[in-house]
Amino acid sequence: MRISARILVVACAFVAAAVTTARAGDDVSNADLIKAFAGVALGSEYEKRIPRVIKWEKPVNVAVLGKGYPPLFEDLVVRQVADLAKETGHPVALVYSDVMRREKRLPPNVSKIPINVLVFFAPKAQLPAMVEKHTKGAFKATDVAKYLKLGFCHGRLQIYKSGALKFAYAAVPAEMVTQVQYGNVQVDPKIFLRACVTEELTQLMGLINDVEGLSFSIFSNSSRHVDLTEADRWMLRMLYDPRMKPGMKADAALPIAAQYLALERPGK
Repeated sequence: MRISARILVVACAFVAAAVTTARAGDDVSNADLIKAFAGVALGSEYEKRIPRVIKWEKPVNVAVLGKGYPPLFEDLVVRQVADLAKETGHPVALVYSDVMRREKRLPPNVSKIPINVLVFFAPKAQLPAMVEKHTKGAFKATDVAKYLKLGFCHGRLQIYKSGALKFAYAAVPAEMVTQVQYGNVQVDPKIFLRACVTEELTQLMGLINDVEGLSFSIFSNSSRHVDLTEADRWMLRMLYDPRMKPGMKADAALPIAAQYLALERPGK
């Protein structure tokens, strides 16, 4: 039986002026966390859709594609993949990169591992054709070029009708590691790259929306956070609670989120 999949887009429009790496979310109430979860997990930022839970059911197997990227880039991906696996309890692993291949660190059965998340690193001019080629035309170069203009990096997802994630990619322009000026704002490229990798890979887990004014989360177009905040980690944990099923609408999902927080964050 052929199962069709929809495509969604997530983009990082990181605000570079006055970033912070401080923890945030410890003092956020459970009620505010549930409201944030409703917007980040169930909202609709770039396309009209029925709000519902989107998450992985299958193990997430990640490959990094690109040549000549700085060691920091893969280090950030490795760190974020491990962090996501820890917070969600879901299998998430980096199984392929050019560096791993050269250093002979690939899993012995890598050719049999179904890779379902691709992380691309290349100059912006090369990314559209690269994405189309390595996704076998599932994502067209013309669309990739369009979405690169939405933010500094972006991701896109294929979703089964059930709400389970099927496939995803993130595209990171190489220019991010050298560009220090965005308009009138001076930025540290290393911090900028860190924010991009953190947000995009996390959004590919199902926290797909940015919500305006969400000061305690990385998932906001006005966010000054470059790492996941404590509030973001709670949203990941809520999303991957076993009772939270792909395809659930808000009326079923939010009571589960409330029950989870009441048990795990009593009195908040």
